Amino acid sequence: MSSTIGIIPTENTEVTFGEIINLSEKYINSSLNIIQLKEKIKLQIHILNYDKVENKESYHEVDLTDIFEWKKNQLLIFSIKGVSGVIKTDYDVIFDPETSPENPWWKLNTYKNETKTVLNLEDKLEKAKKINKSWFLYRSDEKDKVINTCGAIIGASIAELTSALIYSTDQTWGFGQYFVEKEEFLNFYLRPEKNITNSLKPEKVINNSSFWHKLKKLWS
Repeated sequence: MSSTIGIIPTENTEVTFGEIINLSEKYINSSLNIIQLKEKIKLQIHILNYDKVENKESYHEVDLTDIFEWKKNQLLIFSIKGVSGVIKTDYDVIFDPETSPENPWWKLNTYKNETKTVLNLEDKLEKAKKINKSWFLYRSDEKDKVINTCGAIIGASIAELTSALIYSTDQTWGFGQYFVEKEEFLNFYLRPEKNITNSLKPEKVINNSSFWHKLKKLWS
């Protein structure tokens, strides 16, 4: 089962690592009880470099003032000290004539017809084509509920800073594959009763839904 959050920016891509970290921490730390964390967190971020010649992996520190980008042979790794799992983040261009010469924008067109709630969709798709970039956040193992919830918030933070379209290929999040924006992503894709824990009592699951309502207010 696929478990990817895709983010396609339509505006500012000059956002820095620090801006993404700061906004993500702000929303995560305002919701510690619901995410099942006991104290405020500091996100850790590293570059995972793969050397094909030597077949070796190495980790590198990130300068938070740098623009949110990295090399093709690298992955960006989000983690939290004391929390199991990591969120691996990759990127790619959208234009892909190699896979589909007759439909090189297939990455946009795949979900276009199923997208019903994004206003001015055509205009945003044209902006996305000019930027020609997408990011992918890969969820950790299913048991790593906390980091996966935080990863979703990181994805939504990136989307907020870049006016991005978001999609998920993880069917366990309850909806089909189509583009949404930050607000709908929070309202529908982040299903706390599925994403945080399966062992919570029903009444606690109900309480979790109020968290997403509160978080959505913060983001509006």
